[in-house]
Amino acid sequence: MAESQLSCLDEAHVNERVTEAQAAFYYCERRRAALEALLGDGGEQAYSERVKKERLRGFLSSPERQALRAAWSPYEDPAPPPPRGKAKAQAAEPSESLAYWPDRSDTEVPPLDLGWTDADSYRGVSRVAFFTHPPMEEKAPHLKQVVRQMIQEAQKVIAVVMDLFTDGDIFQDIVDAASKRRVPVYIILDEAGVKCFLEMCQGLELTDFRIRNIRVRSVTGVGFYMPMGKVKGTLSSKFLMVDGEKVATGSYRFTWSSSYIDRNLLLLLTGQNVEPFDVQFRELYAISDEVNLNQQLGLGGGVGMLGLNYSSTVARKLINPKYALVSGSRLPPGEMMRWAARQHREAGGNSEGQEEGSGGGGSARRLENFLNDLATLQQVLPPVESIPLGELSRKDGSVVSYLHLDLKAREALAQNVKREAAKGEATPTKEGRRFSSRLFSRQAKRPATPNGKTSPSPAKTSNCVIS
Repeated sequence: MAESQLSCLDEAHVNERVTEAQAAFYYCERRRAALEALLGDGGEQAYSERVKKERLRGFLSSPERQALRAAWSPYEDPAPPPPRGKAKAQAAEPSESLAYWPDRSDTEVPPLDLGWTDADSYRGVSRVAFFTHPPMEEKAPHLKQVVRQMIQEAQKVIAVVMDLFTDGDIFQDIVDAASKRRVPVYIILDEAGVKCFLEMCQGLELTDFRIRNIRVRSVTGVGFYMPMGKVKGTLSSKFLMVDGEKVATGSYRFTWSSSYIDRNLLLLLTGQNVEPFDVQFRELYAISDEVNLNQQLGLGGGVGMLGLNYSSTVARKLINPKYALVSGSRLPPGEMMRWAARQHREAGGNSEGQEEGSGGGGSARRLENFLNDLATLQQVLPPVESIPLGELSRKDGSVVSYLHLDLKAREALAQNVKREAAKGEATPTKEGRRFSSRLFSRQAKRPATPNGKTSPSPAKTSNCVIS
């Protein structure tokens, strides 16, 4: 129930008359009747007669009257009447319009699936900065610069509420933040401005990968409901929230005209001043409708729907089964190559297809056979038999396995170390050096002279071959 209905249930409540001179004056039944006359068949003439009859002041301007008539829409037509034979049987049943069906009317609240900032965290120092267009000071930044700098510095989340969004420069910064820095982006637009937003997106080189972290939704105004229909309202809020710590709000909208021609103002709020905007955005997001950019822009939305500008490395990664855990869903094996072959044939044109003749069909069949074999055949490795060490020792010395030689040398080294350590004649370090001299070529240095100087004679090289 509404608050006014609940207050009427209170026995101690007395309805006070609120006149037009009081600040609390909001709803007027006579004005509602005049609005119904305007939206009816009589139009503006019936509205003027109703205003004179009720002795009202004119509360609607000419542009408002035209906008209201354009935004008015009747309710959907009711279900067709039942056959005459069943009319009496269904007369006693209540109509669906008079009953509440939760399983039919309730809708699921859309989640902020890309993530959101912690509402309980500290938002920083509360400050307010004021910007205008044209700038009030000589060195003051213009409004578009303030907005773009906020977007380029975003690290956690970007939230936009705008009635009209057609500035490609600002949206390009948003796309870069979403694709390069993986910043979640949520955009809420007025339902009437979605068409202009999509036209702006079509002029940019967008792909599925670049807008993967962007969610776009639309809302309408509160509206005005009447027995014969309703008037659809619009979204007039304009603000940009970044990382849950900064908010830019005011009359500035993300359009070229608003940046260069119109007079606008912009407030930059930080700290705890951001909390009301956080709550307002989540409430708008909960009642909004989805705008699927992949579907509206014809991007496909699938993992395998790649354009010709992507490298073969990216394509191989998407085909590889081990990347299925990352992508979530994967097309059947070979579907990527089939799609690329179709794109190549379409890009070649009809002239090339006529020259190739039956060769194009043969290449298509060979590709299909290759992909079927790639997807169905299993690689069978031959068994590997181990070779006994005894057989290796009987072979010729020139083809002795390096592995066998290394193992045998290590065993001999271990035995010599134990023997010399027991006698106390040598250390393991010296023995290791003596044994390594027999395996590898090295320069033999002469012993140092008594006075500590080395001999100037050239060094000799000693080689040893083990058979």
